[in-house]
Amino acid sequence: MPLIREHAPAAIIDSSRAWVAVIGIAIANGIAFGTAYTFGTFFDAMAEEFGADRGSTAIIFALTLLLFFGFGMVSGPLSDRVGPLPLLVAGAILFVVGLLLTSVVSQLWLGYITYSLGVGLGGGCFVAPLTGTGGALFVKRRAAALGVIATGNGLGTLALIPFAEYLISSQGWRVAYRGLAMVGLIGFIIAAFMIVRPPKRPAASVTSSTRTLIRHPSFRRLFASGFFMSVGLFSAFAFIVPFAKDNGVSAERAALIFSAIGLSSILGRLGLTALAGRLGPIRLYQLMLACQPIAYAIWFVAEGNETLLVVFALVLGTTYGGFVAISPEVAITLFGAAGVGRLVGLLFLSFGLGGLIGPPAAGWLTDRFGQQPVIVAIAIVVVVGLAASVGMEKATDPAGQESLPLATPA
Repeated sequence: MPLIREHAPAAIIDSSRAWVAVIGIAIANGIAFGTAYTFGTFFDAMAEEFGADRGSTAIIFALTLLLFFGFGMVSGPLSDRVGPLPLLVAGAILFVVGLLLTSVVSQLWLGYITYSLGVGLGGGCFVAPLTGTGGALFVKRRAAALGVIATGNGLGTLALIPFAEYLISSQGWRVAYRGLAMVGLIGFIIAAFMIVRPPKRPAASVTSSTRTLIRHPSFRRLFASGFFMSVGLFSAFAFIVPFAKDNGVSAERAALIFSAIGLSSILGRLGLTALAGRLGPIRLYQLMLACQPIAYAIWFVAEGNETLLVVFALVLGTTYGGFVAISPEVAITLFGAAGVGRLVGLLFLSFGLGGLIGPPAAGWLTDRFGQQPVIVAIAIVVVVGLAASVGMEKATDPAGQESLPLATPA
């Protein structure tokens, strides 16, 4: 099977073969996201073994998120040139090897390198390109297809967090990383045989460069809202399990509460994206942002109350899932589907920067001020993200026509 495939014929758009590719993308991205989000279950075990505080330990997660999402700025445009499969193969190798190397590190700073370059850079090689590929394979059912892809992320979180916690509790965190590496190896091989390169799109002339795109006011609003949402979300992802354990919840039940986010995100990814046709993707995007502070308010009062923690997880998972599923659709709605790898890659950079800043800052604030001020800060930055999203409109050319597609770089 050649690594660089020719563009698929235009007839593949909205076809059954496109849906096969979407399922393959969901498998690959689900393993990547699910593995990255298991870090909260490893948090205390690694911090205890290496004698590190929470801020220092959270740097592993932060660096991973920066590369996981931020490298899409490189891999997205590269995918437009060579197709998504070579990037999946390269990323899968980094991913699996990185997990295996993390399982044998003797110092925390080595984990910064092995985990971030493995899970972070490895996932960054293919997550944005595959997401863009899924969007480019559909026109009529694009929102539904992106919802299925994002559902894979939720299923990965739902399955891999309890799996990791079981291995950590029974055999230790090092064995758990090896187990995740084996799951990844199998899943990536399956996905590679399902993915197809989308047909080439005609290019337009106006938004023909990254510089032009990032200067557009709507893109800046989209980028800023994604950044602030990610600061809050990834801070929560890093500390849901540790905060629950601090309040007397067992490690196993805390992991199940976290996995409930993955379960409920499936509803958000599939169910709420069905509303995109009624509300429009931009309004739905803003609604998901507006509802997330409600989840953090529940978290603030929950402390060790497991019922309230489950409600928090369900609300956060549903709104976060809807946000993640609709974000690429918003980007394509604003700027078109040509050069989609570059577009989604730049969008994912906002998530990576938020992930870089949020978890370490939350860890250091927790070490100094405790849990409650951190939860308040998380809610505030998400509200700022909602405010930043106001005013997004479709890109227009000088003649005032809507829906400018992005030109693929020559």
